[in-house]
Amino acid sequence: MNHLIKIIKGSLVGMGSILPGVSGSMIAAVLNIYQDLIEALNNFTKHPLQSIAQVWQYIVGVFVGLGLGFLFISAFLDVAPIPLTLLFIGFILGAIPGLKKEIKTDKYHWHHFFVMIMAMLVMIGFLFIQEQTAVVGSWTQYFIVFFIGAITAISIIIPGLSGATMLMALGYFQTLITLGDDIIKSLISLNFSAISSQLPMLGLLALGVIIGLLFMGKVMYQLLKHYKVHFYFAVLGIVFISPFNILFTLQANTTNNVFASQWYMWLIGAILFFVGALATYLLSKKDLVEEKKI
Repeated sequence: MNHLIKIIKGSLVGMGSILPGVSGSMIAAVLNIYQDLIEALNNFTKHPLQSIAQVWQYIVGVFVGLGLGFLFISAFLDVAPIPLTLLFIGFILGAIPGLKKEIKTDKYHWHHFFVMIMAMLVMIGFLFIQEQTAVVGSWTQYFIVFFIGAITAISIIIPGLSGATMLMALGYFQTLITLGDDIIKSLISLNFSAISSQLPMLGLLALGVIIGLLFMGKVMYQLLKHYKVHFYFAVLGIVFISPFNILFTLQANTTNNVFASQWYMWLIGAILFFVGALATYLLSKKDLVEEKKI
């Protein structure tokens, strides 16, 4: 049963990575599995097999969630964007009691709340980022692809940070989309000469992601080790502001006015919101019961 719950949590992280305005690492943080993943990532260079064994259920769940997300989320966002979005907002807000229990300190200080407010302001700032256009020269393109991989990895690790938003701000989002589109088209058409010519770029992208993950994994491990209370205050700030970010990002990624949905869509969404909040609350409550047993 414990393995199944971990796989379910991992699948929510995977699905959350695809939903507009949601960060997979934020979902991991609110489900209280973020620290386990960071510890495994930090120890990966020393004990790779042991690290994978500690979190294999989450990894399986993430791939399951990504698969389900690619199959169903885009379709549901076209048909019923409000119910699906409110379900995930419920997932996120339902974890607030569990997050508060992670903040174990004898006394709250002003800098704890300062970190929370700054995290909220940063999340609001993401809403005003406009896509930039970067000039990519032929000789710098290899470095840029590696850099895109590293930025993507950083966004995977830092809760609330969208890799797409970061790349848009830097002007390299379209470069990533073009590279991915070219590779997919080559695979579909079985154009092996084109695939072989794109392998160096794909390898550099993967290298950037791996190095970015290992580097940021160690950074976040130290942050959790020395500033755990500050970290969870920042996550709380992200959670509090995330419903607004998710809804406005949803509208920005949809041609129709999602806020003008039919009343029954909002009713279904309200019901799913409470279902999502209850599900996350029960999952976090089960974690607390298991900790007491240990």
